[in-house]
Amino acid sequence: MISFSQLNEIQIIAFGLILLRMSGFVFTAAILSSNSISIPLKVLFSVVLTATVYNSVTNNIILVQIKESEDLMIMLALKEILTGVVIGFVTRIFFFGITMAGDLISVATGLGQAQIFNPMMGSMSNVVEQFFVTLATLLYLGLNGHHHMIEGLVASFNTIKLSQTSLSMIGFIDIVKAMQQFFVFGIQISAPVLISMLIVQVGVGILSRAVPQVNVLMTAAPITILLGIGILLISLPLMVMQLNGLLDASTTELFRFIKTL
Repeated sequence: MISFSQLNEIQIIAFGLILLRMSGFVFTAAILSSNSISIPLKVLFSVVLTATVYNSVTNNIILVQIKESEDLMIMLALKEILTGVVIGFVTRIFFFGITMAGDLISVATGLGQAQIFNPMMGSMSNVVEQFFVTLATLLYLGLNGHHHMIEGLVASFNTIKLSQTSLSMIGFIDIVKAMQQFFVFGIQISAPVLISMLIVQVGVGILSRAVPQVNVLMTAAPITILLGIGILLISLPLMVMQLNGLLDASTTELFRFIKTL
């Protein structure tokens, strides 16, 4: 921790730059950016993080470089905000794949119209998606994903110095390419239910041809929902394994992205 009463002008500027990166991260990162966490608490957490890492990320060389870059202070501030926001966004890729899986399953089982508020994504979502997000959050915290998240943020100060005014675009290109992998993970997680629902729909179609008197619209909906929920519960252990792999992939991409900036 630091003593604020002993900071000089350049040290206060360095503290402010670190705080900007921390704030951008906290307000966009997975779990921390949830609307269920109040803004004052997010600001307090940003200040605590900044005070905790200040001594480890600043030294005399960094402070001298910041003093020499006084004319570029606005550029430094914008760079710190952008860095924190981008790193926070990368940590949310894990939940983007989960959200996609929940949407696919809800549409396949006919539960897409059951909408509730999702505090993690800050928007409306269906019940299946909310179930997956809650499960993924518990897994994320249980496997110390939040530790890796903060560790990656602190490590970013080694590759992106406070006095650095530019960012490499290679990392952004790699993240766009990695999004394809996370979409594949989302399809893999929802695959058992999707395939089962496809077979059910084919069976219902054959039944409607064989017995035209059956009201398919009234009969198929409850059968689809019941079988979908049953298959979802049966395949849940397999989905948890897929979530574990998705978490490992997102953590790897986070540290790879930070190294390329």
